[in-house]
Amino acid sequence: MHITEGPALELFRNNEAIIRWTSNNPGGTDEHFGFVKYGTDPHNLNLTAKSHIRLNQNHPNTVFRVRLEDIKPGTTYYYTVDSMEATGELDGVKSNVYHFTARE
Repeated sequence: MHITEGPALELFRNNEAIIRWTSNNPGGTDEHFGFVKYGTDPHNLNLTAKSHIRLNQNHPNTVFRVRLEDIKPGTTYYYTVDSMEATGELDGVKSNVYHFTARE
């Protein structure tokens, strides 16, 4: 499995950011989560966020969207993404470290 598009900042509003990416279908259980590790130091991604998604095994790709909360405007955040099964086991498609600066 690999990321086919993104990840990227989709939206920043009201101190919340949405990170979006597409990967080929990870397989496994239908119950999955998009998973983001993030922080203001690229060497210490000490915060995490995840969003539930239900896979459609008939589709070749899956779009993940994860909401990050308490994002401060004017601050640069670094992040990496992955996906995980409902059991908490990561799928192993961890991205490189990306960044965005929160701007209204």
